[in-house]
Amino acid sequence: CLPDGQRLVAGHGLPRFTLRLRECSVLAQAALRGHLGLLEAYVDGALDVEGDLAEAFRAGLQAGFDERPGRLATWALRLENRWLEWRGANGSSERARANASAHYGLPEAFYRQWLDGLKVYSCAYWPEGTATLEEAQARKIDHVCRKIRLGAFDRVLDVGCGFGGFLLRAARTTGARGVGLNTTPAQVAWLRGEIARQHLEGQIAVREGDFRDAGGRYDKLVSIGVLEHAGRDQLAAVIRAHADALLPGGLGLLHFVGHLTPRETDPFIRKHVFPGGWIPALCDVTREMER
Repeated sequence: CLPDGQRLVAGHGLPRFTLRLRECSVLAQAALRGHLGLLEAYVDGALDVEGDLAEAFRAGLQAGFDERPGRLATWALRLENRWLEWRGANGSSERARANASAHYGLPEAFYRQWLDGLKVYSCAYWPEGTATLEEAQARKIDHVCRKIRLGAFDRVLDVGCGFGGFLLRAARTTGARGVGLNTTPAQVAWLRGEIARQHLEGQIAVREGDFRDAGGRYDKLVSIGVLEHAGRDQLAAVIRAHADALLPGGLGLLHFVGHLTPRETDPFIRKHVFPGGWIPALCDVTREMER
């Protein structure tokens, strides 16, 4: 439905969804900026979706609108995406801190509404018999501990520890000592309070900083849901810093959002979800690890 009330119909039968344009500018945004223009129009309230929202997304993806929006929009999106990557690059600790705060710097009470009890901000692990999100996240942490063979005599570094779900559970289940790094002051303050509440001050510590601030070498290292925030230009430095933070014979684990093959990070994600981020392909990461 256009702003003047005119209706354009695609397909046959009853519509599964209706796009209602509140402003004429939506058409220009779609023509010039493709799916990014439409998504931002929806966020801003200039475009409404009535009916099945999932079906609307499915139709757009099946039509390839995110990849083939037209010649003009393709070039405009490519330029905008490059600019977003350059503007948000995490080359300095200050920029990394600002980008992390944009994504994670909300009060703990907000995350408490929809995360599990450990407030793990990454995908869960659902082996057969898992019934709840709490169980799935606990099993995910246990799975990570098994993979790095974490034991009571180990010191483990958690790079980008979030609310400390991994450190808190690992301390209880393995007896290991841990240090967390986090660039978001609000999360650091909350986690310090939680460590004290659980009387784990002698076993766990958290510091404000990123991968550049390991401050020593450890038996084990984990980075869970963090690498995608680092950015293309920081990948080599991140991998090197992780390797340097491990003692000889130490084990590390990288858990990240990634692609199976190289492709560009969507500009909506880069602008509104992961400022400064870049979703790497598996081969991008393994290549740097081999170096």
